[in-house]
Amino acid sequence: YLRAQCHDKVIACFVAAGEYDKVVQYVKRVNYANADYGGMLRTIVATNPEGAVKFAKDLLDNNPPLIDINKVVDSFMSLGKLQETTSVLLDYLKDDKPEQGQLQTRLLEMNLMQAPQVAEAIFQMNMLSHYDRQHIAMMCEKAGMYQRALEHYTDISDIRRCMLHS
Repeated sequence: YLRAQCHDKVIACFVAAGEYDKVVQYVKRVNYANADYGGMLRTIVATNPEGAVKFAKDLLDNNPPLIDINKVVDSFMSLGKLQETTSVLLDYLKDDKPEQGQLQTRLLEMNLMQAPQVAEAIFQMNMLSHYDRQHIAMMCEKAGMYQRALEHYTDISDIRRCMLHS
């Protein structure tokens, strides 16, 4: 396949062998512009979620990223892989950029709905600051995390209501 320049077949062989790190190297080396990273990632998530995390991080570590972060999140979450999604997002959001506010909100929202203890750990890391504080306050309140909700609310009526529950 290499000599015949059947790039899709070469990539499929790397994926089948679990050599995900070689996919990006190969695509760059042969300058192959039509690589379907989204399709590859969906396939890997279904068969090897841990390998998919590594592959997704490799794709996102390029400048510019080789895949849209929202496609990555959707690929993992379509199969209910919250832990893996959280791992990828925490790595991607480590620089705490203002333009990542929507993703920060999404990360916290997913964890508040499905794994509040993980959301609490994320809050304790104090690495996110550009998320929608009002929305996250409401999510914290729904999750029974009243202290966190109080830290985020700014409206006095919300604060009073939340204090009645705590």
